[in-house]
Amino acid sequence: MKKTDQTLGMNKEISRRDFLNGVGIVVGASMLPSTTLAQDLSAQNVPGYYPPELTGMRGSHPGSFDTAHMIRDGASFTSSDSGERYDLVIVGGGLSGLSAAHFYRQMKGADARILILDNHDDFGGHAKRNEFQINGSKVIGYGGTMGISAPAGYPAIAKQLISDLGVDTQRFYRYFDQDLYASMGLRGGYFFDAETFGSDHLTVGDIGDLAVLEQAPLSAKAKADLVRLFKDDRHYLPDIPANEYSEFLQNIDYRSYLRDHAGLDEAVLDVMQSHARGVWAINIDAFPASDAWSSGYPGFGNLDLGFESYDRDGDREEPFIFHFPDGNASLARLLVRKMIPAIASGDSMEDIVTAKFDYSRLDESSSRVKIRLNSTVVRVQHVDNDLSNPVTTQYVQGGKTYSVESAQVIMACYNQIIPRLCPELPQAQRSALSNCVRAPLVYTNVLIRNWHSFVNLGIHRAVCPGSYHHSVVLDYPVSMGDYKFSQSPDQPVVLHLTRIPGAPGRSALQQFIAGQRELLATPFTTFERNIRDQLNRLLGPGGFDAARDIAAITVNRWPHGYAYGYDPELDRIAFDPDTWPADKRVWTQGSRPFGNISIASTDSASNAMTESAIQEAHRAVSELG
Repeated sequence: MKKTDQTLGMNKEISRRDFLNGVGIVVGASMLPSTTLAQDLSAQNVPGYYPPELTGMRGSHPGSFDTAHMIRDGASFTSSDSGERYDLVIVGGGLSGLSAAHFYRQMKGADARILILDNHDDFGGHAKRNEFQINGSKVIGYGGTMGISAPAGYPAIAKQLISDLGVDTQRFYRYFDQDLYASMGLRGGYFFDAETFGSDHLTVGDIGDLAVLEQAPLSAKAKADLVRLFKDDRHYLPDIPANEYSEFLQNIDYRSYLRDHAGLDEAVLDVMQSHARGVWAINIDAFPASDAWSSGYPGFGNLDLGFESYDRDGDREEPFIFHFPDGNASLARLLVRKMIPAIASGDSMEDIVTAKFDYSRLDESSSRVKIRLNSTVVRVQHVDNDLSNPVTTQYVQGGKTYSVESAQVIMACYNQIIPRLCPELPQAQRSALSNCVRAPLVYTNVLIRNWHSFVNLGIHRAVCPGSYHHSVVLDYPVSMGDYKFSQSPDQPVVLHLTRIPGAPGRSALQQFIAGQRELLATPFTTFERNIRDQLNRLLGPGGFDAARDIAAITVNRWPHGYAYGYDPELDRIAFDPDTWPADKRVWTQGSRPFGNISIASTDSASNAMTESAIQEAHRAVSELG
């Protein structure tokens, strides 16, 4: 080990560090035998199996995608008939798949027999729960879907579902402490890294304020340009008719607009490069300027394109406070507890936060709804290829291939793989599904022993445009039921770090593909080294020491994260699907029912939002009749 690694604490013990870059499966405080997954007894039925406590490499964890990659590469499988028969098999146990099971029970009755198959070792899909134990206490973080965004604007079906689960969003006004960080004088900041900007430097406060930028490693022109970008009311469109503004912005990326038309210094473009990563999982050099305008990004001043933007002024949005400590993993847990009551005690949105789930109850023979984890579906086919017949679903679990039969199937999985699973689909539909793509992203949770360094620096979050992770934030201050957020800087807290991998300078699709390849090739040790280095450089002046202060690290890796439609003719991603013409909406063309097979998930909406997952699940169930 290099001396620099020792300084960073790479040789230090942290909570349940996995032995092989996240490959090991941890159960409570012990590790399952390596042969468990090869036995007939599935891992989830072993006493103590509890994936939320796993650290190391999570999200699309090692072992969750290997079989899917074999399918992609043309492998075939021979299955043995399990003898099981169901009314419905659901492929995918994320929010869309779980919602589909809920809606199917409403339509067919509580006696409907449902099997949910998921390739991961936990349910919830991107709604991922991370738990940490420290000093005898539990600290909870979110490893994926963050929260219920703008619930007042939810479609009726989605509103009804969360209501059926007992979620009252108004209670979050009590649970989310909106004043905590401000009351401590903590603000946002920007971290300029030496590799990109010449020296490490943290600014605290409004980056559009020249006084805040006084010590930043930027030229006088770059500082003036930043202030102009954030403070001026002007826009920088060329001398063209106003009715051509919208089309012009659709055909230029945001970085080119800022460079070629606003005339911004190159360093300012580097500051802004990560601006679209958090919401859209893309660099600004592949993000359409029209979508930057509608998202309220700076540089457009009082420009009016003749239609309502996403909310440029921010005065109509609800605050982002509808957040469980584990994000929307609590919605997944509420759905599972509602359908399989034996899995956990309780009956409220508050007690779900700390409810202990018994995973051995997920797949009991007596249950009407079963969830079978670590199970990758490899083939879905109507019996005798007759679309009026039941459907056979083959899946791999523990190295063995099994088949089950059901009257109907809902594919609530990554839509791009469906043509591989169901090659009998019409060619036009297969082509449409293959153009449902996903953007890669990483949500990293770092448990630190205290957060005095943040208080000393006067920040609760930092944008780090040139760093390995482009943002570092103290977790949302939410206390619900028996769960209490860190009450003082003396106590442990979770830091949430976001990384969007990719290759700047390429098209959006090529950035997605490059990022996916990078994620699959990056070991946990590389993440850990970069995390420790970045936090030391950012927080070190406030007294932080990675070797001393980091207690645990969980990297939630999502090579296939946010769902989008793609137009191969124009090489465009549907960042704003509502504006696309019907003939270009591959997501709706691909999600049409096929006999007794229906298709759901956020891919079917080109919109990676929880309400879309719910809506598409309801549509898929309705189409089965």
